[in-house]
Amino acid sequence: MVTNTAMKSGWAVVTGASSGIGLEFARVLARRGRPVVAVARRIDRLQELAKEASAAGGRIEPLPADLATCQGVELVAQRMQQLGEVELLINNAGVASGGDFVEALVDREVGAIRVNIEAVLQLTYAALQVMAPRRRGGIINLASVVAFQPLPHFAVYAATKAFVLSFSEALAEELRGTGVRVLALCPGSVATEMDLFAHNKGLLGRLPSLSAEQVVEAGLDGLSGGRVVSVVGGFNSFLPFLDRMMPRSVTRRLMGASVKV
Repeated sequence: MVTNTAMKSGWAVVTGASSGIGLEFARVLARRGRPVVAVARRIDRLQELAKEASAAGGRIEPLPADLATCQGVELVAQRMQQLGEVELLINNAGVASGGDFVEALVDREVGAIRVNIEAVLQLTYAALQVMAPRRRGGIINLASVVAFQPLPHFAVYAATKAFVLSFSEALAEELRGTGVRVLALCPGSVATEMDLFAHNKGLLGRLPSLSAEQVVEAGLDGLSGGRVVSVVGGFNSFLPFLDRMMPRSVTRRLMGASVKV
């Protein structure tokens, strides 16, 4: 079992660390005494984060990388291999866009798939090459409460998060008993600069938003407690249950009606 005590010595790698949930993960882990590799495209924000951590006695190493590119993913994978003692990977980086798919910029949607799916898969694989031989470590993959049902007008985003959920659950079972744990973290609307849901003018935008702090706490507690799926927020926990109770045709209509485009 991975415990908080057992996971304080090795490195943590956090993607999407320049804002929102990823920024909070990096801050919290550094405060807890863990060295952190903070990955994002915006080097200026990463440098500010590193200075902040250093002033508080922590250690954050900025690693600028664009996870929509093969070069960016390979850069992070190589750094994990160089460090060796990587004990925690937070696959937080993600791309979200809304609107009808027929009107979307297809290159942007393909880019979202690269970040939300391909980068998660490749970085998870790279982390496991380090963690599995040492029989210790943990991986938190940021899914979403929308991973449990199709979401019209956010079709690609919800589909990518469904992949993250299924992939994480399958890996968790494959790795059971190895000392390496995998958690699919499923928040709903979160009050960050990227949150399209909170700004939606439909019912979706009226739902209560979580804070980044709530999501990070739930993720770290869930991983140390051996959970495989963690849905964050009381109302959000009701949505997967509702999906299991209703026909999929009803779910599609209901989810589509909750979004205004």
